[in-house]
Amino acid sequence: MQGMANPRKAASAARTSSVGGRRRITTGGPRRIQSGQSDGPQRQRYLVTFPAGLAALVEECLRADLRLVSASHRDDSALLFSTSAPAESVAKLLYIKNAFQLVLEVPRTSLSGAAKAIAQRLRRSVPPGLERMSGFRIMAQIDGQLEPLDRHAKGTLERAVMSATGARVMSRGGGDELWLIGRRALGTIVLGRRLSRAAKPGPAGSLSPELSRLLVRMSKPQGGDVFLDPFAGSGALCRARAEWPARRVIGVDLYAEPRFDSPRAGAPIEFLREDALELPSVESGSASVVATDPPWGEFESFAGSAQEFYAAMAASFRRVLDPRTGRLVLLVSRKMEQLVADELIRAGFEGPRLVPVLVNGHPATVLNACPAEARDDGG
Repeated sequence: MQGMANPRKAASAARTSSVGGRRRITTGGPRRIQSGQSDGPQRQRYLVTFPAGLAALVEECLRADLRLVSASHRDDSALLFSTSAPAESVAKLLYIKNAFQLVLEVPRTSLSGAAKAIAQRLRRSVPPGLERMSGFRIMAQIDGQLEPLDRHAKGTLERAVMSATGARVMSRGGGDELWLIGRRALGTIVLGRRLSRAAKPGPAGSLSPELSRLLVRMSKPQGGDVFLDPFAGSGALCRARAEWPARRVIGVDLYAEPRFDSPRAGAPIEFLREDALELPSVESGSASVVATDPPWGEFESFAGSAQEFYAAMAASFRRVLDPRTGRLVLLVSRKMEQLVADELIRAGFEGPRLVPVLVNGHPATVLNACPAEARDDGG
Protein backbone atom coordinates (compact mmCIF):
# COMPACT_ATOMS: atom_id res chain seq x y z
CA MET A 1 0.00 0.00 0.00
CA GLN A 2 0.98 3.62 -0.07
CA GLY A 3 3.76 4.93 2.19
CA MET A 4 2.60 6.70 5.31
CA ALA A 5 2.70 10.46 5.62
CA ASN A 6 3.29 12.23 8.93
CA PRO A 7 0.10 12.42 11.01
CA ARG A 8 -1.86 15.64 10.77
CA LYS A 9 -1.32 18.26 13.41
CA ALA A 10 -4.53 19.52 15.01
CA ALA A 11 -5.85 22.68 13.33
CA SER A 12 -6.09 25.99 15.20
CA ALA A 13 -9.28 28.04 15.14
CA ALA A 14 -10.51 30.92 17.30
CA ARG A 15 -8.47 32.54 20.11
CA THR A 16 -9.09 31.02 23.54
CA SER A 17 -8.27 31.79 27.14
CA SER A 18 -7.72 29.12 29.78
CA VAL A 19 -10.03 29.26 32.83
CA GLY A 20 -9.81 26.50 35.39
CA GLY A 21 -8.01 24.21 32.90
CA ARG A 22 -10.85 24.46 30.36
CA ARG A 23 -10.82 26.49 27.14
CA ARG A 24 -13.37 29.29 26.82
CA ILE A 25 -14.27 31.12 23.63
CA THR A 26 -13.15 34.74 23.59
CA THR A 27 -14.23 35.48 20.01
CA GLY A 28 -16.99 34.25 17.75
CA GLY A 29 -16.56 31.46 15.20
CA PRO A 30 -15.25 27.93 15.46
CA ARG A 31 -13.52 26.82 18.64
CA ARG A 32 -9.97 25.51 18.83
CA ILE A 33 -9.40 21.88 18.00
CA GLN A 34 -7.86 19.91 20.86
CA SER A 35 -4.24 19.05 20.20
CA GLY A 36 -2.62 15.73 20.97
CA GLN A 37 0.67 15.08 22.68
CA SER A 38 3.53 17.02 21.15
CA ASP A 39 6.14 14.27 21.61
CA GLY A 40 5.93 11.33 19.21
CA PRO A 41 3.31 10.47 16.60
CA GLN A 42 -0.27 11.40 17.45
CA ARG A 43 -2.56 8.39 17.54
CA GLN A 44 -6.08 8.51 16.13
CA ARG A 45 -8.93 6.05 16.57
CA TYR A 46 -10.91 4.58 13.70
CA LEU A 47 -13.88 2.27 13.21
CA VAL A 48 -13.94 0.21 10.02
CA THR A 49 -16.69 -2.08 8.75
CA PHE A 50 -16.54 -4.97 6.28
CA PRO A 51 -18.64 -7.96 5.21
CA ALA A 52 -19.34 -10.31 8.12
CA GLY A 53 -16.79 -13.04 8.73
CA LEU A 54 -13.66 -11.28 7.45
CA ALA A 55 -12.32 -9.82 10.72
CA ALA A 56 -9.14 -11.94 10.82
CA LEU A 57 -8.18 -11.01 7.26
CA VAL A 58 -8.96 -7.34 7.78
CA GLU A 59 -6.93 -7.07 10.98
CA GLU A 60 -3.95 -8.81 9.40
CA CYS A 61 -3.99 -6.44 6.42
CA LEU A 62 -4.43 -3.37 8.64
CA ARG A 63 -1.36 -4.33 10.65
CA ALA A 64 0.62 -4.64 7.42
CA ASP A 65 -0.60 -1.34 5.95
CA LEU A 66 -0.77 1.05 8.92
CA ARG A 67 1.62 2.00 11.69
CA LEU A 68 1.29 0.75 15.26
CA VAL A 69 -2.23 -0.66 15.02
CA SER A 70 -3.85 -1.50 18.36
CA ALA A 71 -7.36 -3.00 18.24
CA SER A 72 -9.75 -2.35 21.13
CA HIS A 73 -12.98 -3.88 19.76
CA ARG A 74 -13.73 -6.64 17.26
CA ASP A 75 -16.92 -8.21 16.07
CA ASP A 76 -17.89 -10.17 12.97
CA SER A 77 -18.12 -7.08 10.73
CA ALA A 78 -16.34 -4.19 12.49
CA LEU A 79 -13.01 -3.32 14.06
CA LEU A 80 -12.20 -0.37 16.30
CA PHE A 81 -8.50 0.46 16.50
CA SER A 82 -5.96 3.19 17.05
CA THR A 83 -2.96 3.95 14.85
CA SER A 84 -0.37 6.64 14.30
CA ALA A 85 -1.22 6.64 10.57
CA PRO A 86 -3.16 9.69 9.30
CA ALA A 87 -6.78 9.59 8.23
CA GLU A 88 -5.77 9.87 4.57
CA SER A 89 -4.02 6.49 4.78
CA VAL A 90 -7.07 4.80 6.33
CA ALA A 91 -9.35 6.33 3.69
CA LYS A 92 -7.22 4.80 0.90
CA LEU A 93 -7.59 1.20 2.10
CA LEU A 94 -9.41 -0.55 -0.74
CA TYR A 95 -10.60 -3.58 1.23
CA ILE A 96 -12.66 -1.67 3.81
CA LYS A 97 -16.41 -1.26 3.32
CA ASN A 98 -16.70 1.92 5.42
CA ALA A 99 -14.11 3.77 7.49
CA PHE A 100 -14.81 6.36 10.19
CA GLN A 101 -12.43 8.58 12.13
CA LEU A 102 -13.66 8.62 15.70
CA VAL A 103 -14.45 12.07 17.06
CA LEU A 104 -16.17 11.41 20.40
CA GLU A 105 -17.43 8.46 22.41
CA VAL A 106 -20.11 8.38 25.12
CA PRO A 107 -21.69 5.58 27.17
CA ARG A 108 -24.44 3.76 25.31
CA THR A 109 -27.90 4.93 26.31
CA SER A 110 -30.68 5.91 23.93
CA LEU A 111 -29.68 7.33 20.56
CA SER A 112 -31.21 10.69 21.47
CA GLY A 113 -29.43 10.68 24.81
CA ALA A 114 -26.11 9.95 23.14
CA ALA A 115 -26.63 12.79 20.63
CA LYS A 116 -27.31 15.27 23.42
CA ALA A 117 -24.33 14.05 25.46
CA ILE A 118 -22.02 14.48 22.47
CA ALA A 119 -23.43 17.95 21.80
CA GLN A 120 -22.72 18.94 25.40
CA ARG A 121 -19.10 17.81 25.07
CA LEU A 122 -18.70 19.70 21.80
CA ARG A 123 -19.74 22.89 23.55
CA ARG A 124 -16.76 22.52 25.89
CA SER A 125 -14.04 21.64 23.39
CA VAL A 126 -13.64 20.30 19.87
CA PRO A 127 -11.63 17.10 19.36
CA PRO A 128 -9.53 16.32 16.28
CA GLY A 129 -11.51 14.92 13.38
CA LEU A 130 -13.79 17.90 12.78
CA GLU A 131 -11.29 20.23 11.14
CA ARG A 132 -11.69 21.49 7.58
CA MET A 133 -15.41 20.84 7.27
CA SER A 134 -17.51 23.24 5.22
CA GLY A 135 -20.74 21.26 5.32
CA PHE A 136 -22.07 18.13 7.00
CA ARG A 137 -25.05 15.95 7.73
CA ILE A 138 -25.71 13.60 10.64
CA MET A 139 -26.61 9.93 10.21
CA ALA A 140 -27.10 7.09 12.70
CA GLN A 141 -26.47 3.36 12.63
CA ILE A 142 -27.13 1.07 15.57
CA ASP A 143 -26.07 -2.59 15.47
CA GLY A 144 -25.64 -2.45 11.71
CA GLN A 145 -29.03 -0.87 10.96
CA LEU A 146 -29.80 2.69 9.88
CA GLU A 147 -31.79 4.44 12.60
CA PRO A 148 -33.80 7.69 12.56
CA LEU A 149 -32.67 10.32 15.03
CA ASP A 150 -35.21 12.31 17.04
CA ARG A 151 -35.63 15.76 15.46
CA HIS A 152 -34.94 17.66 18.67
CA ALA A 153 -31.80 15.64 19.51
CA LYS A 154 -30.57 15.91 15.92
CA GLY A 155 -31.06 19.67 15.93
CA THR A 156 -29.19 19.97 19.22
CA LEU A 157 -26.22 18.06 17.81
CA GLU A 158 -26.28 19.97 14.51
CA ARG A 159 -26.15 23.31 16.32
CA ALA A 160 -23.24 22.11 18.47
CA VAL A 161 -21.28 21.01 15.41
CA MET A 162 -22.01 24.29 13.60
CA SER A 163 -20.88 26.31 16.59
CA ALA A 164 -17.73 24.21 17.01
CA THR A 165 -16.63 24.15 13.36
CA GLY A 166 -18.37 26.93 11.46
CA ALA A 167 -19.68 24.33 8.99
CA ARG A 168 -23.25 24.39 7.73
CA VAL A 169 -25.83 21.60 7.65
CA MET A 170 -26.23 19.91 4.25
CA SER A 171 -29.06 17.48 4.94
CA ARG A 172 -29.26 16.31 1.31
CA GLY A 173 -25.58 15.36 1.24
CA GLY A 174 -22.63 16.80 -0.61
CA GLY A 175 -20.52 17.47 2.47
CA ASP A 176 -19.01 15.40 5.24
CA GLU A 177 -21.03 12.72 6.99
CA LEU A 178 -20.95 12.49 10.78
CA TRP A 179 -22.29 9.15 12.02
CA LEU A 180 -23.58 8.11 15.41
CA ILE A 181 -22.63 4.43 15.60
CA GLY A 182 -23.42 1.78 18.16
CA ARG A 183 -22.21 -1.81 18.06
CA ARG A 184 -23.88 -4.50 20.13
CA ALA A 185 -20.81 -5.50 22.17
CA LEU A 186 -19.12 -2.09 22.29
CA GLY A 187 -21.03 -0.53 25.22
CA THR A 188 -20.67 2.99 23.82
CA ILE A 189 -21.98 5.16 21.00
CA VAL A 190 -19.35 6.95 18.93
CA LEU A 191 -19.46 9.98 16.69
CA GLY A 192 -17.38 9.23 13.60
CA ARG A 193 -16.48 11.18 10.50
CA ARG A 194 -16.89 9.01 7.43
CA LEU A 195 -13.70 8.64 5.41
CA SER A 196 -14.68 6.17 2.69
CA ARG A 197 -17.75 4.69 1.06
CA ALA A 198 -18.65 1.13 0.20
CA ALA A 199 -17.80 -0.12 -3.29
CA LYS A 200 -20.57 -1.10 -5.66
CA PRO A 201 -21.30 -4.85 -5.51
CA GLY A 202 -20.16 -7.06 -8.36
CA PRO A 203 -22.29 -9.42 -10.44
CA ALA A 204 -24.65 -11.75 -8.57
CA GLY A 205 -22.82 -14.75 -7.15
CA SER A 206 -19.36 -13.17 -7.37
CA LEU A 207 -17.02 -12.44 -4.49
CA SER A 208 -17.65 -9.11 -2.77
CA PRO A 209 -15.28 -6.26 -3.71
CA GLU A 210 -13.96 -6.20 -0.13
CA LEU A 211 -13.16 -9.93 0.00
CA SER A 212 -11.61 -9.81 -3.48
CA ARG A 213 -9.34 -6.94 -2.44
CA LEU A 214 -8.39 -8.68 0.80
CA LEU A 215 -7.33 -11.78 -1.13
CA VAL A 216 -5.30 -9.61 -3.49
CA ARG A 217 -3.71 -7.79 -0.55
CA MET A 218 -2.76 -11.15 0.99
CA SER A 219 -0.72 -11.81 -2.17
CA LYS A 220 1.54 -8.81 -1.39
CA PRO A 221 0.94 -7.05 -4.75
CA GLN A 222 3.95 -5.52 -6.50
CA GLY A 223 4.19 -3.40 -9.62
CA GLY A 224 6.08 -6.02 -11.64
CA ASP A 225 3.68 -8.88 -10.90
CA VAL A 226 2.19 -11.27 -13.40
CA PHE A 227 -1.10 -12.08 -11.64
CA LEU A 228 -3.10 -15.17 -12.57
CA ASP A 229 -6.60 -16.24 -11.53
CA PRO A 230 -7.13 -19.71 -13.05
CA PHE A 231 -10.80 -19.91 -11.93
CA ALA A 232 -11.73 -16.36 -12.83
CA GLY A 233 -15.51 -16.79 -12.96
CA SER A 234 -17.06 -13.33 -13.18
CA GLY A 235 -13.62 -11.71 -12.85
CA ALA A 236 -13.87 -10.30 -9.31
CA LEU A 237 -10.29 -11.07 -8.34
CA CYS A 238 -8.86 -9.77 -11.62
CA ARG A 239 -10.84 -6.55 -11.29
CA ALA A 240 -9.56 -6.16 -7.74
CA ARG A 241 -5.93 -6.85 -8.74
CA ALA A 242 -6.14 -4.30 -11.56
CA GLU A 243 -6.64 -1.58 -8.94
CA TRP A 244 -2.97 -2.05 -8.00
CA PRO A 245 -0.15 -1.62 -10.55
CA ALA A 246 0.93 -4.86 -12.25
CA ARG A 247 2.77 -6.00 -15.37
CA ARG A 248 0.01 -8.40 -16.42
CA VAL A 249 -3.34 -9.49 -14.97
CA ILE A 250 -4.68 -12.74 -16.45
CA GLY A 251 -8.02 -14.42 -15.86
CA VAL A 252 -8.66 -18.01 -16.95
CA ASP A 253 -11.97 -19.86 -17.12
CA LEU A 254 -13.51 -22.59 -19.28
CA TYR A 255 -17.14 -21.57 -18.88
CA ALA A 256 -17.72 -18.13 -17.35
CA GLU A 257 -18.14 -14.80 -19.10
CA PRO A 258 -16.05 -12.49 -16.91
CA ARG A 259 -16.61 -8.75 -16.57
CA PHE A 260 -13.29 -6.96 -16.71
CA ASP A 261 -14.48 -3.36 -16.49
CA SER A 262 -12.40 -2.16 -13.55
CA PRO A 263 -12.77 1.65 -13.33
CA ARG A 264 -9.30 2.19 -11.84
CA ALA A 265 -7.28 -0.33 -13.80
CA GLY A 266 -3.59 -0.30 -12.95
CA ALA A 267 -3.03 -2.94 -15.66
CA PRO A 268 -5.10 -4.25 -18.59
CA ILE A 269 -6.82 -7.57 -17.93
CA GLU A 270 -6.31 -10.49 -20.28
CA PHE A 271 -8.65 -13.48 -20.56
CA LEU A 272 -7.83 -17.07 -21.53
CA ARG A 273 -10.53 -19.68 -22.10
CA GLU A 274 -8.77 -22.86 -21.04
CA ASP A 275 -8.52 -25.51 -18.33
CA ALA A 276 -7.08 -24.33 -15.00
CA LEU A 277 -5.70 -27.84 -14.40
CA GLU A 278 -3.44 -27.58 -17.44
CA LEU A 279 -2.99 -23.87 -18.29
CA PRO A 280 -1.36 -24.66 -21.65
CA SER A 281 -0.90 -20.97 -22.58
CA VAL A 282 0.96 -20.08 -19.38
CA GLU A 283 4.70 -20.71 -19.39
CA SER A 284 6.29 -22.58 -16.50
CA GLY A 285 7.54 -20.28 -13.75
CA SER A 286 6.08 -17.16 -15.40
CA ALA A 287 3.46 -16.17 -12.80
CA SER A 288 4.32 -14.06 -9.77
CA VAL A 289 0.98 -14.73 -8.07
CA VAL A 290 -1.82 -17.24 -8.35
CA ALA A 291 -4.89 -16.07 -6.43
CA THR A 292 -8.18 -17.83 -7.01
CA ASP A 293 -11.46 -19.20 -5.69
CA PRO A 294 -11.58 -22.81 -6.99
CA PRO A 295 -14.74 -24.95 -7.00
CA TRP A 296 -16.03 -25.81 -3.55
CA GLY A 297 -17.02 -29.37 -4.41
CA GLU A 298 -18.66 -29.30 -7.83
CA PHE A 299 -16.06 -30.23 -10.45
CA GLU A 300 -17.48 -29.72 -13.93
CA SER A 301 -16.03 -31.97 -16.65
CA PHE A 302 -13.75 -33.71 -14.14
CA ALA A 303 -14.34 -37.42 -13.75
CA GLY A 304 -12.06 -38.05 -10.76
CA SER A 305 -12.41 -37.56 -7.01
CA ALA A 306 -12.03 -34.31 -5.09
CA GLN A 307 -8.54 -35.40 -4.04
CA GLU A 308 -7.53 -36.01 -7.65
CA PHE A 309 -8.95 -32.64 -8.67
CA TYR A 310 -7.01 -30.75 -6.00
CA ALA A 311 -3.85 -32.74 -6.74
CA ALA A 312 -4.04 -31.73 -10.41
CA MET A 313 -4.80 -28.13 -9.41
CA ALA A 314 -1.84 -27.93 -7.02
CA ALA A 315 0.52 -29.38 -9.63
CA SER A 316 -0.73 -26.90 -12.26
CA PHE A 317 -0.27 -23.93 -9.94
CA ARG A 318 3.16 -25.12 -8.84
CA ARG A 319 4.30 -25.36 -12.47
CA VAL A 320 3.27 -21.83 -13.49
CA LEU A 321 4.48 -20.04 -10.36
CA ASP A 322 7.92 -18.50 -10.18
CA PRO A 323 9.85 -21.05 -8.06
CA ARG A 324 11.73 -18.34 -6.13
CA THR A 325 9.26 -15.49 -5.62
CA GLY A 326 5.86 -17.00 -6.40
CA ARG A 327 2.91 -16.47 -4.01
CA LEU A 328 -0.32 -18.47 -3.80
CA VAL A 329 -3.64 -17.39 -2.27
CA LEU A 330 -6.61 -19.78 -2.34
CA LEU A 331 -10.15 -19.44 -1.00
CA VAL A 332 -11.64 -22.87 -0.29
CA SER A 333 -14.51 -24.42 1.62
CA ARG A 334 -13.58 -25.01 5.27
CA LYS A 335 -14.36 -28.72 4.95
CA MET A 336 -11.79 -29.00 2.12
CA GLU A 337 -8.97 -27.03 3.76
CA GLN A 338 -6.94 -29.99 4.99
CA LEU A 339 -7.29 -31.89 1.73
CA VAL A 340 -6.15 -28.86 -0.26
CA ALA A 341 -3.28 -28.14 2.14
CA ASP A 342 -2.05 -31.74 1.88
CA GLU A 343 -2.08 -31.65 -1.93
CA LEU A 344 -0.23 -28.33 -2.00
CA ILE A 345 2.56 -29.80 0.14
CA ARG A 346 2.76 -32.89 -2.10
CA ALA A 347 3.04 -30.60 -5.15
CA GLY A 348 6.05 -28.77 -3.70
CA PHE A 349 4.59 -25.89 -1.68
CA GLU A 350 5.54 -24.95 1.84
CA GLY A 351 2.87 -25.85 4.38
CA PRO A 352 0.22 -23.14 3.83
CA ARG A 353 -0.94 -20.65 6.43
CA LEU A 354 -4.69 -20.97 7.08
CA VAL A 355 -6.97 -18.01 7.88
CA PRO A 356 -10.63 -18.82 8.71
CA VAL A 357 -13.32 -16.61 7.14
CA LEU A 358 -17.02 -16.65 6.34
CA VAL A 359 -18.27 -16.10 2.80
CA ASN A 360 -21.97 -15.20 2.75
CA GLY A 361 -22.31 -17.12 6.02
CA HIS A 362 -20.50 -20.23 4.76
CA PRO A 363 -17.34 -21.37 6.58
CA ALA A 364 -14.28 -20.98 4.36
CA THR A 365 -10.51 -20.76 4.65
CA VAL A 366 -7.86 -18.64 2.95
CA LEU A 367 -4.67 -20.60 2.25
CA ASN A 368 -1.49 -18.57 1.77
CA ALA A 369 1.58 -20.45 0.49
CA CYS A 370 4.71 -20.24 -1.62
CA PRO A 371 6.87 -22.79 -3.46
CA ALA A 372 9.27 -24.61 -1.15
CA GLU A 373 12.23 -23.19 -3.09
CA ALA A 374 11.06 -19.65 -2.39
CA ARG A 375 11.25 -20.22 1.36
CA ASP A 376 14.57 -22.05 1.08
CA ASP A 377 16.05 -19.15 -0.94
CA GLY A 378 14.74 -16.56 1.52
CA GLY A 379 11.97 -15.46 -0.89
